[in-house]
Amino acid sequence: MLIVRGVNVFPSAVREVVGAFAPMVSGHVLVRPEAPGVKQEPPLPVLVELAPGAGADASLAESIRERLRNVLVVQARVDLVPWGSLRRSEYKSRLVEHSPTGRETWPKTR
Repeated sequence: MLIVRGVNVFPSAVREVVGAFAPMVSGHVLVRPEAPGVKQEPPLPVLVELAPGAGADASLAESIRERLRNVLVVQARVDLVPWGSLRRSEYKSRLVEHSPTGRETWPKTR
């Protein structure tokens, strides 16, 4: 769980909101907080993986950002990444990955 301006943000809730945009997105997300710890300042960076064959669309990213704001009451910065960019797990997917430098881009390996 992260706290953004006093609002508890559960990464699984972020995944659920983003999943509603299928089939345009794969449903895989990665929250990349810029500060260490649970307390974060907005906007909260969220990487959203596109569905196979889908192209990045600014209006899609904006729609996801607005839905996150309306449903979870959190300001997010939504970055769309290509299919296969986010790591997969057979067991339990990691939904939060703290960036040591703050503004790192999405992971390049699975």
